[in-house]
Amino acid sequence: MTNFTDSKNATHHWYPFLKYQEECEASGKEASVNDWMRASGQLQNRIDFEEAKKAAEAEALKAKAEAPKKEA
Repeated sequence: MTNFTDSKNATHHWYPFLKYQEECEASGKEASVNDWMRASGQLQNRIDFEEAKKAAEAEALKAKAEAPKKEA
């Protein structure tokens, strides 16, 4: 019989995080729900948004830096 309280094989909604937490402890990292959700792909839309925002900011800075050159 399967032991569903064991985080290695349980499917309850928090057990995957507990497994991630155990992996982080083993590797000496601090576990957070946000990092776990990012690692498991649950925040992919947010990650894509953050990357697009950074790219847009970089493009705006580049355009702003080039604007005075065109006026001179």
